[in-house]
Amino acid sequence: MTIDQAALGSAVKAVIAAAGGDDTEAMYEAVMPPAGVDTPPAEAANWFGLLLIHLALTAARASHLEQGCSREAVAGWIGDVLGPLPTPALLRGEDPGRIDHVEAVKAVEAYARCRDYAVDLVRIGLTDPEEEPDPRGVDAHCAVTNDKRTRITVMALLGRLAADPAARG
Repeated sequence: MTIDQAALGSAVKAVIAAAGGDDTEAMYEAVMPPAGVDTPPAEAANWFGLLLIHLALTAARASHLEQGCSREAVAGWIGDVLGPLPTPALLRGEDPGRIDHVEAVKAVEAYARCRDYAVDLVRIGLTDPEEEPDPRGVDAHCAVTNDKRTRITVMALLGRLAADPAARG
């Protein structure tokens, strides 16, 4: 499959816009391959993998962090941009009649895992050319590409991180 670079660039911009507007429907549309649901599975996987890398590279550029910086520096920047991790109590407070404690704990753990994946993916874009990429970045890419729910969450996080710092407010 040959990826249309213009379509990929448009998808990156659409993800950034959807993530910035917290628009779930627009996010699902933004990540969709150009052929939509008719895309064969292998081509869709290739599309999602490339889109993920392009979002990570765009977020790395937006970070203005030094090439080769530590994982902790990237995690700190992500925390500054996205804010602190939610707590189970905070999630339960949004809809206590529907969200129980166990569900809230699992949701916080899943979100924290997605943030960790975002850290490792952004670090790919900050790897010094003379350095071997951290294997956690490869593992994160595989995990995110192979799980639909994780993929959309991480792409939304990367979209928020990739936004122009002035646009984040």
